[in-house]
Amino acid sequence: ATARVMARLREDAAQDDRPTGVEALTAREQDILALIGEGLTNREIGLRLHLAEKTVKNNISRILAKLGVERRVQAAVLATQARRPG
Repeated sequence: ATARVMARLREDAAQDDRPTGVEALTAREQDILALIGEGLTNREIGLRLHLAEKTVKNNISRILAKLGVERRVQAAVLATQARRPG
């Protein structure tokens, strides 16, 4: 029983070391997030990054999940905050 508890604590600690927020995003997701912050639509982002609109939509869904937000505007706010120095 003790071994199971210790293993669980190690798992939880390892999960806590994972990046959160914008740092948890891939480079592509960060690019898309920045463009969301600029107010671009999915279509405009796709044209800018040479991606299908559906691919952009899928990426945005993953971005929202990773950031723990439900709406695009919330992600845009985080994008703006991430761009600010300090």
